Amino acid sequence: MKKANQFNLLKENLNALKESLRWLNRSYGICKSYKNLHELPDEGMDAFESFTSRFARTTGLLFNKVFRSIAYLEEGEQMSWLDTILFMEKTGIIDSAEEARLIKELRNDIVHEYMLNDIISLFGEVTKKSPVLLRYCDNAIEYGKELERKIRGE
Repeated sequence: MKKANQFNLLKENLNALKESLRWLNRSYGICKSYKNLHELPDEGMDAFESFTSRFARTTGLLFNKVFRSIAYLEEGEQMSWLDTILFMEKTGIIDSAEEARLIKELRNDIVHEYMLNDIISLFGEVTKKSPVLLRYCDNAIEYGKELERKIRGE
């Protein structure tokens, strides 16, 4: 794929990520106000269901679309998921490949409904990991802006 096409794809992926972030931030703001997850009212349960879905969607966009686009533009080749994550750690977009792996596993738990028997634990983990995911998203968006300036020769 030509670099111009790949750069346009990165821009599309970043725009999709920004829209997803808007909704994730909204859900996070609502859900972090619930102090006792064991006594959620019905509307709290609904809020957390939306929150986990938005967490999973944002994680998928970031890891599977944005990170891969950045890695391709920088390295000129498709990388495995692990190599992509290690590259993101090297660039400083993420703090830790291990932390990224845990976020990805949490996303998989949500998408594949592995933790439905312990939904309260799932809600707690998503609430705990959201600030990290949000920071990684912000870092990727900033890196994308720097990459655009670099590609344009500014």
